[in-house]
Amino acid sequence: MDEAEYKKAKEEWVTGHEGGPMLEIYFISFVFLNSFALWSATAKYTKIFDYASNNIISNFLLEYIILIIPSLLSCTLLAGYTFYLNVILLILTFVIIINNSSPKSTSDEKKKKKNRWESDSEDEELIDIDKIRKKPFLSAYRSCMMILTCLSILAVDFPVFPRRLAKTETYGTSLMDLGVGSFVFSSGIVAARPFLKKPENRFKPFKGQLLRAVRQALPILILGFIRLMMVKGVDYQEHASEYGIHWNFFFTLGFLPIFVTLCRTLHKYVRFSIVGLSIAILYQITLYLGLEDYILYAHRTDLISSNKEGICSFWGYLSMFLIGLDIGHYVLPVDPYYAIRQNRRTKKKPKPQKLAMILFSLVILFWLGFIFCIVIGIPISRRIANLSYVFWVIASNTTFLLLFQIVEITFFEYWKNERNLPFIIEAVNSNGLAVFLLANLLTGLVNLSIRTLFVNDSLAECILAGYMFVIVAIAIWFNISNWKFKL
Repeated sequence: MDEAEYKKAKEEWVTGHEGGPMLEIYFISFVFLNSFALWSATAKYTKIFDYASNNIISNFLLEYIILIIPSLLSCTLLAGYTFYLNVILLILTFVIIINNSSPKSTSDEKKKKKNRWESDSEDEELIDIDKIRKKPFLSAYRSCMMILTCLSILAVDFPVFPRRLAKTETYGTSLMDLGVGSFVFSSGIVAARPFLKKPENRFKPFKGQLLRAVRQALPILILGFIRLMMVKGVDYQEHASEYGIHWNFFFTLGFLPIFVTLCRTLHKYVRFSIVGLSIAILYQITLYLGLEDYILYAHRTDLISSNKEGICSFWGYLSMFLIGLDIGHYVLPVDPYYAIRQNRRTKKKPKPQKLAMILFSLVILFWLGFIFCIVIGIPISRRIANLSYVFWVIASNTTFLLLFQIVEITFFEYWKNERNLPFIIEAVNSNGLAVFLLANLLTGLVNLSIRTLFVNDSLAECILAGYMFVIVAIAIWFNISNWKFKL
């Protein structure tokens, strides 16, 4: 097979997929959730991890085994057995808890756990909001999304990665479809931080806000152009129906800050979530009136039609980002109602149970919205980012947020001085941009170095394990060096 034939084979390898069942996608995602629970139990109840001595290498290796290896197996060799993998992780977690909990310590732990859920009592210590910069469950959730994204973008090129997990051609659900939307939604959540630190930011002159957004978007857009030139320059395989001939995901990410700034003028009157939902509904109406046929069937005759998928689906991703931005106003502060209170104080009582109640309510609302879309006949499509896809991504991610928070509340009081995050999660979350860029670079290098379609499963698993080891090791190195490259 010569280079031209192999390139065609690679393009066919990622084309025409219909996805798989949602339950399988969630079982794969739950593997990282349960791995985080296992780490939490191990770090809290045993002395396996020696964080006090700053023995970074041994702690890193143990974290890699607990957090990365199960997720790697869940989307490759054990993709058909993720239910049992989750059961094993849960059993190990419960065994550790039971074996390391005496009757007295169990009673004390129950009291502490009760206090975690009732931490807004009148005698609770006030916490300076400026000192609570990270919530462990949010870092774990974002790291889960990033780690599964990094795994998938290389694993999809190997036969060991089931085709049902690859991006769908037009309609359907898959792990990678959910990952793309989750990436945008999670970015929206943390984008709320500037509004919370300085609420007056949202009312600054529009011109200054727009210039700031352009400066923020420029590096990502430049990366988009660099990727475009590299792909065309080395004649790398392309999947035109994913985003178009020239468009790529970096362009979608790059234009988001600019359009979010344009939407800020409406935020004076309505919430970001209302703006985002309105955009998604209006976009769905245009799809129904003929835009969907244009995206799926129109010939690529000019620059716009050549990139119709990327340009049109942008509106669905923008709506996800805006809704995530609104949810971030609840998730990020110590007090979830901080952003809407008239009398804002610099010290607040941690209220994790109130946030859990809010997330639970949002989970119900978004799943009801998703069910409504399916009932009225809107099939899920990542390619066009329609209304059902928007609701599916948001409902799934709010569910993940709630579950990660339950793990956090079960094991830790994040406002206290205790180790509540693994090195790997902390490093990946703090260097999201560097991790994503490194994963894309290594994916390209691997594909240019070997013919991945002909690699057997055992060798592919070793390559993927080494690839993830390099990524998380470099992320930890950046973190230790105090270099931050966030998304």
